Amino acid sequence: MNDLQIDYFMAVATNSSFTKTSEELFVSQPAISKQIALLERELGVKLFIRNNRRTELTEAGKRYFDFFSRYKTEMGNIKHEVAELDGITAQTITIGILEGWDFASWLTNAIKKYRDSHGYVDILINYVGAKEVSTLLLTDEIDIAISLKNTFDTFAEIESRNILETRKKLVYNKQNILAMKENLSPADFANEKFFAPWSIMDDTVTKSINMYMQPYGIRPNIQFVNNFESMINCVRYNLGVAICDEFTGYLNDKNLESIDLQKKEFICAGMIKNSTNDEVRELYDLVISCSADS
Repeated sequence: MNDLQIDYFMAVATNSSFTKTSEELFVSQPAISKQIALLERELGVKLFIRNNRRTELTEAGKRYFDFFSRYKTEMGNIKHEVAELDGITAQTITIGILEGWDFASWLTNAIKKYRDSHGYVDILINYVGAKEVSTLLLTDEIDIAISLKNTFDTFAEIESRNILETRKKLVYNKQNILAMKENLSPADFANEKFFAPWSIMDDTVTKSINMYMQPYGIRPNIQFVNNFESMINCVRYNLGVAICDEFTGYLNDKNLESIDLQKKEFICAGMIKNSTNDEVRELYDLVISCSADS
């Protein structure tokens, strides 16, 4: 048994899919299946039930998922404690942010305050897709995550706090024929194609977009693309429209216009529950407090 096998197991369990895990981790599906088969052989149990629609944990798999979640947390904690015993204080803290958002106005201040008292700590920012953020947090690839509330709601291993409320916006190209219409309303886009980034939560995304447009009597024609940037560029090339948040950096693009929707959502900061890494937790608390001041 090794950490690679455990990480693959945790990722497949989180995604409920070997295929989506393969695409997310850029590893071939047979390679992931082989490592999990070796893990099952060593543990002497089947970890997954596979059917045509999704991959589910067996009862034994659920027990091992809980165990490995605790193991990952404790391993991170003990590495941190041993490093302190040896006088090694340098570490890298990685913040994962849902792709597309621009929080420079307040997150820069949080990082500055942290470095004023912890100059030895390196901090990295990684932009990640909705399909990746929880998996990366659970597998210790990122230490703090900033994403929509529903990203964290189903994971008991993750603690999260609401930090911002964001209004949804319908984004369209300035050359769209509807752009010249007076008193433009979201209802006017009923016949447009709505682009969305592919996600492990496709059903959730579809339900959310339908919910955003329900007040306007629209059941959108949704087209999934690979990622957020692909979605925005489809709008930039005037192929359709998309729904974004008010913190989306692309809203400053000279080719785009937007119109407010009624719906608002919470943005949360999240980290692994019960972590004893004081440096990560202090930065987490600063992220929360500085966002409140923005």
